[in-house]
Amino acid sequence: MHIQAIVARARELGADRAAPLPARAVVVDERVNFKCRVPLCSHYGVNLMCPPNVPTPAETRGALARYSDTLVVQRDIPLTQDAVDEALAGMGYAEANAVAGGGAAAVAVAGPQTAAFETSLTDSQNEFARLMTALESAAFKMGYRFATAFAGGDCVLCDVCVGADGEACRHPYEARPSMEAVGIDVVATAEAAGLAIEMPAADKPCWTGLLLID
Repeated sequence: MHIQAIVARARELGADRAAPLPARAVVVDERVNFKCRVPLCSHYGVNLMCPPNVPTPAETRGALARYSDTLVVQRDIPLTQDAVDEALAGMGYAEANAVAGGGAAAVAVAGPQTAAFETSLTDSQNEFARLMTALESAAFKMGYRFATAFAGGDCVLCDVCVGADGEACRHPYEARPSMEAVGIDVVATAEAAGLAIEMPAADKPCWTGLLLID
């Protein structure tokens, strides 16, 4: 078993924490995917890495039954709640999006601070997504031909996903759905691996991903 080698590789790639977890301990819950629709997420049916374009909870549960091990991976987000509040000029993120209509317009709501915040968050998210795909590749090279990675949050590799236009993904070898997109309870799964998640995240936000190993 190369699990400890994969843990070491995760840290080399920039993970702050990585913990092995038996695949049977990964928590799949239909309520997670349900929250993509109630309230309706703006990425639902638009982002190719979001529902309904990704495996359903039932499909995820079925696939997990064929795996033996997983690795829960975390990377800290260099942004605290104070930084978020400052960037959005006192408004909550949802309020800022509602006022500006979402997307690029939301960046302009609170001016340059918001733009800098959005850029930092996107950069951090994309770095984590690339960490997970690199880790998947490393596991594949170790002989785990079914290694599969899930990243954190909606995919933001592109400024605007081409899914809304019915086009194929521009980054098929880098883009990965998040754990929650396929119905995995991120908080419960991380806790099962001994990794805490602050919810809602205020002082210690982090990206959490999962690598299926077999």
